[in-house]
Amino acid sequence: MKALFLTLTLFGAVAPHDFFVSILTIRHVPATQTLDLTWRITAHDIEHALENVAPLKLGSDKEHPKADSILNAYFLRHLVLFQEKQLTWKWIGKELDGETLYCYLQVDGIASPKDLVVQNTLLQDLFLEQQNLVHVEGEKMPTRSHTFVRESRPHAFTW
Repeated sequence: MKALFLTLTLFGAVAPHDFFVSILTIRHVPATQTLDLTWRITAHDIEHALENVAPLKLGSDKEHPKADSILNAYFLRHLVLFQEKQLTWKWIGKELDGETLYCYLQVDGIASPKDLVVQNTLLQDLFLEQQNLVHVEGEKMPTRSHTFVRESRPHAFTW
């Protein structure tokens, strides 16, 4: 048993992960004219990025009482949505599933996701290898995707 633990430790099973990816799905809902955003992030990565602000301790009984607003403030610095003008979202909530943090945001008053411009720099100030995948989905429209790497320019999602 000790040999198995030593082997797992030496070969990285307990070490930090080697890839840094977030996935943001932006789904247009015609019935409500909203963009519903679901952001999947590795929880300990975002906690590490914000440790100088506050110890978030997400999902624990010691979770910071302002964790939602701290996360949202960080998102405001790292996500820009633009469609004729810069869009603003409201914070819906978050949930933790194992090591994955799901954050939910919503933008009101969007008739169509056409010509949506996105800039996503989440965690790229901390991890040089960070990649941020963005999927934009619309009813009766094929899903469009783009990967943001460090120093990527804003991307226009067109149909």
